[in-house]
Amino acid sequence: MVYSLRVDYRWDDALASGLPDPIDRLLYFAHLVGADPSLFQAGGGGVSLKRREQDFAGRDIDVLWVKGSGVYLPDLTRATLSPLRLDGVRLLAHRSSMTEEEMSDFTASCLIDVRAPLPSVQAPIHAFIPHACVVHTLDFATQALTDTTKKDALVREALGDEVRYVGYVRPGFPLAKAVQSLGDLGKARGIVLGKHGLVTWGKDPKECYDSLHAILGRAEEYLGRARAGRDPLDRRRHPAVAPDRRREVLRRLLPPLRGRLSKPRRVLLHVDDSEEALRFAGSDLARQVSRRGMSAPEYILRCGRQPLHVDADLASLPEAEAEAKLWAEVEVFEEDYRLSFAKHARGHEMLGPAPRIVILPGIGIVAAAKDKRAAEVASGCYRHVARVLVAAETVDQFRFLEEASAFEFEYWPLDLAALRKPEKELARRVALVTGAASGIGRAIALRFAQEGGHVVLTDLDGDAVSRVAREIGDAVGDPRRAIGLRADARDERGTAGAFERAVLEFGGLDILVCNAGFVQPGPFEGTELSTWQRHFDVNLTGYFLAVREAVRIMKPQGGGTIILNASKAAFSAPLENAAYASSKAAVAHLARCLALELGPAGIRVNYFNADFIDTPMIRTMVRERAAQKGISEEAQLEEYRKRNLLKVGPIPPEAVAEAALFLASDRSRYTTGSVLTVDGGLPDALPR
Repeated sequence: MVYSLRVDYRWDDALASGLPDPIDRLLYFAHLVGADPSLFQAGGGGVSLKRREQDFAGRDIDVLWVKGSGVYLPDLTRATLSPLRLDGVRLLAHRSSMTEEEMSDFTASCLIDVRAPLPSVQAPIHAFIPHACVVHTLDFATQALTDTTKKDALVREALGDEVRYVGYVRPGFPLAKAVQSLGDLGKARGIVLGKHGLVTWGKDPKECYDSLHAILGRAEEYLGRARAGRDPLDRRRHPAVAPDRRREVLRRLLPPLRGRLSKPRRVLLHVDDSEEALRFAGSDLARQVSRRGMSAPEYILRCGRQPLHVDADLASLPEAEAEAKLWAEVEVFEEDYRLSFAKHARGHEMLGPAPRIVILPGIGIVAAAKDKRAAEVASGCYRHVARVLVAAETVDQFRFLEEASAFEFEYWPLDLAALRKPEKELARRVALVTGAASGIGRAIALRFAQEGGHVVLTDLDGDAVSRVAREIGDAVGDPRRAIGLRADARDERGTAGAFERAVLEFGGLDILVCNAGFVQPGPFEGTELSTWQRHFDVNLTGYFLAVREAVRIMKPQGGGTIILNASKAAFSAPLENAAYASSKAAVAHLARCLALELGPAGIRVNYFNADFIDTPMIRTMVRERAAQKGISEEAQLEEYRKRNLLKVGPIPPEAVAEAALFLASDRSRYTTGSVLTVDGGLPDALPR
C-alpha cells in the first residue's frame, strides 16, 4: 500500500441551497473541508467571506468574516467567526514590517463585534485576495509537491498556470505581504504557499470549493502518475508486533516514557498503532528521513521540530534492554535539542528538550501533549506528515525547513504567550477513582475533571459508571477526559485491566483514589463469615489490589499520589458495625505503612476520614436504623447531626471531593501519611 489521499467531491447543492444565509453556507463549506482528512489537519487552515453589511451606526461597510484564532474548521460556528472591518485590515498593505504581537493587536482592532474571538493569524491573506470567498487548506497533495528539493518546479509542472507559487516565508505578516506582492492574480484559481498548503477562491463558497477540488485533483493525478509502481515503504526494517504483544510492551514502556517526556511539564500520551502507522514506523524510510522534520511549520507547534525514531525492535528485546535502548535514544535526542537551542536561542527560555512524537517500530507512534485531545491532534498531524513524507519521496526527496527557520517557528511569540496561560489545578494529570458510579466517588471524579484532570472511573455497576463518565465528559466539554469501566474491586484481573486501560489511553497514572466500599451493619454475633469476609475483600483487599497496580505504574513514571477512603469508623468504634469498622481501621494503618514505604519513590499516600455523607449508602443505613428504632428518618438524621460538633449533615459528597482535591493537588505536595477529616467534628473520632 502507498500512502495516498484523494479529495472526494462532497458539495451537495440541494443541502447548500437550503441555507439562504451566506454565513450558514460559509459554515457548511468549512465543515466540508474540516471533515476531509486530505484537506484538514488541526494544525491550520481557514475560510472567509466578504460581504456588505451595516455597522452599529447603520453605515454600509465591507466586512470580512474569517475563522477565529485557535478554532478547528469542523467546530466552526457563527460565534467563532471573527467579523472584521475589511478596509481596516487592508491598511496592513502600507506597512513594511510588523511583529506578530503588533499584527494580532492590529487585526483585533478591526473587529466590529468586541464579543467575537480574535481573528486567525492568516486573516490578512484573506483580506488581500479580492475574491468574495477564500479557503486555505493544509492539504496533502500540494505539501507533497513543495516539501521537496524542486518545490516550485514541481508545482508548475503539476498545476500549470492555474496557480501562483509563493516560496516559504514565516506565517503571519511576512506571508501576508508575500501574497500581497503577487499583485493582480489574473485568471489564477489558487496560490500554492511553500510548506503552508493551498489557497483558492471564488465568488461564493460553491465556486471556491470547486476551484479547490479541481486544483487538488490535478495535483493528485500528477502524484499518482509519479507513484505508479513505486512504494517507498516496501523496504521493511522492523516487523509489526502482534496486538497482544504490543499491548504488553506499551503497558510496560509508556509510564517510564511518560515520566521522561514530562520534563519540565507533565504530558499525556496517545498511541497510534493503526496499520498505517505501523507500516510507516517499521519502514527503512522512516529511519532515513523522519528526522528531516514536519511537512508544515504549523505542525511544529503540536509535534515539535522533529520526531524521535527509535531504531530497534523493542518488543523482541528483554525488558531491561528495551528500556535501556529507549532511554539512550531519548538522551541523544535531548542532547541534540540542547545543542540546537544553544545555537538559536536568542534569549528564549527552553520549552523542553524531549520529543513530542516518538516512533517505535513494530509498536506504533506515540504523541505527547498537555491533554488527551491535544495528543490526539498531534498524532493526527503526524500521520498527515508521514503521508506527505512518503509521497514527496516518490516524486523527489523530502525536505523541510533549515534548522534556524524551524526553530524560529517553534518559538513563535504568539504560541509562547499561549503556553504561559495559567492552567487548572489538575491539568496534565490522570486519576483513577474506584467506586465512582455514585456518592463520594462520583463527586471526586467530577471535581477532578473540573480542575483539568483526566479520570478513569471504575465500579461494579458498569452501566452506571459508564453513564457517569459520559455526564462528566459533557460537563467539562470533552468526552476524552472521562472513561467509565466495570471493575469488581475484589477481582485481581479486572483491577489490573482497569489500570492497563489508563496506561494505554493516557500513558500513565498520577492519582489513585480508593473509594469502593461495602457496609452491612448488624450485631457481631449475628454476622455471617461471608459478610465479614466481604467487608475485608472490598474495603481492604480491594485497596491492596488497586494500590499495587498503581505503584507498578507510578514508580517507573517517577511518582504519584494515592488517597484512601478510611471513614470515621477507622477512629471511632461504631455500634453493631464491627466488620466495617475493622476493615476501615486496617485501611488507615495501610495508608500509614504505604506512606513510609513509598515516600522514597516520590509517591505520597494520604487518607480521608468522612462521616454522615449524603450518599445512597448512608441513606440506606439511615432508613434501616430508623426502622430498627421505630422512629422517622428525619429523627434518625437529627441524631446523626447531634453527634458532631458543628451539628451539620448530611454532608454533601462535594465536601469530600474538595478534601480529595487538596490531597491530590500540589497544595499538599509536602504532605504524606496524613488524614483529613470531613465529619462535622466527631469528638471520639478526632485523629490522635
